Amino acid sequence: MSFIVKNNNAPFSLFNIAGAFCVALSLSACGASQKVSVKNLDLSTSDVGGVTYLNMSAIVNLGNLQFPNIEVPILNPTRLSESFGQMSLQHLPDGNNQLTVAVNYQEATKLNPSLGGTLPNGRELPTSLGVGNAVLVGIPVINQSRVYVGGELNKDIFVGAAIAIPAFDSAFRSIPFPLNIFLPYTFSPQISGAGGLFSSTQAGGNGIAVFVKRSLLPTPAQPQPALPTEAAHVNNAALQRLNTLFNKKATLRVK
Repeated sequence: MSFIVKNNNAPFSLFNIAGAFCVALSLSACGASQKVSVKNLDLSTSDVGGVTYLNMSAIVNLGNLQFPNIEVPILNPTRLSESFGQMSLQHLPDGNNQLTVAVNYQEATKLNPSLGGTLPNGRELPTSLGVGNAVLVGIPVINQSRVYVGGELNKDIFVGAAIAIPAFDSAFRSIPFPLNIFLPYTFSPQISGAGGLFSSTQAGGNGIAVFVKRSLLPTPAQPQPALPTEAAHVNNAALQRLNTLFNKKATLRVK
């Protein structure tokens, strides 16, 4: 069984969220933060020796920030000698970053789903993802990052990754409670999802996340709101630090 969806033309400018902040807070210096986007989303299933793998890929522009070039195994948290696949972060020559996930669907979905309903900041997954009654499993990778997988192969399938980024701890330190700042997107009649930023009062609970949903039935396109509701809680100081971070040319650490 194989399924592939590609969208190479229309970037999802969710992380233009930062640009929208500038308007909302009357800031003039937005710089590289307006360039942040998600595009070229691919989602596929592949059969390897009778085992179904879910494969997700996304191009993520983070202004001048770069992903480290790393491949991280997705380990069974109850048996660390067993691998379900891998997550890869790569900085590309054109200045973009690539996030890929390849995970054994059958084995991963046997895990306890206790971490599958929340982000690393403890908040629920974005409601715009449309999880409904589907069960997602959250698998820790690196330290506080997570890979998400769930749904049913003959219905809706979900794949996602929440990347904890220590540099964002400082950017969001003036926000006194966890925030999820996500926007929905639709790449095709079958492919939709949500992406954005998550913040926490705890170190390691801040970062970015991208989720993809593949539906057998077409998903109606949803109008994209100008600004996520929770963005109203982001104060001027946090926005200034975030904007400075996006304009800084540096390789990110992930946690």
